[in-house]
Parts: sequence; structure tokens; C-alpha cells
Amino acid sequence: AKKKGFTLVELMVSMVVFVVFLGVVMGSYVNIVRAQKEANEVRKMYSDVRGFIDLLAEEMRLSTIDYDCYSGTFLDFACADGVALSLRAGRSAYLALVRKNGLQKTVFYYDGGTVKMVQLVKNAAGFAFAPGYSDGARQILSDKVDVSKLVFAIFPDVNPYDESYYLKNEKQFQPKVTVFLTVKNGKSVIPHLVGVLHVD
Repeated sequence: AKKKGFTLVELMVSMVVFVVFLGVVMGSYVNIVRAQKEANEVRKMYSDVRGFIDLLAEEMRLSTIDYDCYSGTFLDFACADGVALSLRAGRSAYLALVRKNGLQKTVFYYDGGTVKMVQLVKNAAGFAFAPGYSDGARQILSDKVDVSKLVFAIFPDVNPYDESYYLKNEKQFQPKVTVFLTVKNGKSVIPHLVGVLHVD
């Protein structure tokens, strides 16, 4: 009686089909894992950016725009740089805020691909670094988030509470800041995220 079995050709064909199937499955798995990793990175990037916007909104809720910084009358860490002292057409890479009691100043600014923040508190000698800022500014976003654009558009670009302003202008405006921000994380980009924040 003849014994039934696989021929060498049938065995080779079966192995080739199995290897092709395994390659398709592994390729799909790798693509799924890569897509999941990219999605997680995008979520982290959005979370970082949302944290920055929330921090910015909270500081603005407690503060007002430090127009003295832009006019150059407050010369300290964040305002000593000539760039920081300029509001060209109401726009700047710096946002200078001062608490309503005048005892604390906060400055957010763009610094070569990232966002930094510094706080100063008033003492008998003037303004000095707040606790935790003695070594300078603090980076707000993680190193993985690359900021390619950050512009603060401030309106009005002069102090609306100054007597000389409201004597010349019939209308009064509550200061507001529009934030133009573009960030990327690898291939993922959040283009021109825009937020309008009103200052109390």
C-alpha cells in the first residue's frame, strides 16, 4: 500500500505561503505599533501645549500687562534685552505681566525652539528672582516639543490705563493678548494654534 504524505514541492510551497503570510502580519503589526506611538506622541504634545496655555491663562487672570517693561522703565532680567522692550506693531516674542498688587512680575518668552518663563518678586531692594528661579528662566514645554513660532499680539500696544492715553482717546479698551504658536514633535505639527486671552 502507498503511504500518503507531502512531496518536497508541496512542502516548499507551503513554507513560502506561510513566510509571506507571516511577513504581512508582522508588517501590519509594526505599522500599528508605529501609528500608536505617533498618536501617543501627538497626545503628549497637545497635553504639553494645553498645559502651557492653561498656565498662561491663569497668570493673565491674576495679572495685567506690564507696559512699563515694554517702555523700558523696568530694567531687569527679562526686560533688559532690547528685543524684549519692543512692541513692534503690538507684537513681541515676550509677554510681560505684572500682578495687580505690583509685587510680582512674570515673563513668558520664545527662546530658540522652546518657551521659557521667569518670575520676579519685589523686595526692599527692588525686584529679584522668585524662589525656584534663582538660576534663571524655567523651560515650560518638554524637550521633545519644538516651538517654531511664538508671537504675542498685544492690544492696545500702549497702556490704556495711562492718563495720557485716555485723554487722547474717546474709547477705552480692555487689554487682550492673541497667542500665535506653532509646535512640532517629530513629523507631527500643530500649526498656528491661536488663542485670544483677555486681561482683567
